[in-house]
Amino acid sequence: MKKLAIALMFCLSAATGFSQCTTNRVSARKEMHMASAVFVGTVTEAQPVPEAWDFLDGVNYTVRVDSKIHGKTQPNTEVTVFSENSNRFFAMYVGQQYVLYLQPQYGRNQVDNCGNSHETDEAASAKQPNLVADKGY
Repeated sequence: MKKLAIALMFCLSAATGFSQCTTNRVSARKEMHMASAVFVGTVTEAQPVPEAWDFLDGVNYTVRVDSKIHGKTQPNTEVTVFSENSNRFFAMYVGQQYVLYLQPQYGRNQVDNCGNSHETDEAASAKQPNLVADKGY
């Protein structure tokens, strides 16, 4: 019974360690002030990146800046955003538009999956199925 309890404790500890967003979310205003840049951008390319000494493997996304919200980015420029293959992985899709809060880390721009970065409403609504209301006539 003791071994079962210890095994259960290790399993629960591991599950907690791998869970996403265990901390309280930061407000958009606070994250904007912490970010090097905040902008609306469209993903134009996604390239896998192998593991390095300072990062796990992940994906480099090339993002075209559509409009600047905060920081030093300029519209019609491109920014590379790295997403590490970890519990904070922020998946993006080529052709989709996002509001991104960039966080520089060891020379790479990253986006926190637990932060305020998100798809724009236009991109999210494009993925929703069209619902037709039944008017009964």
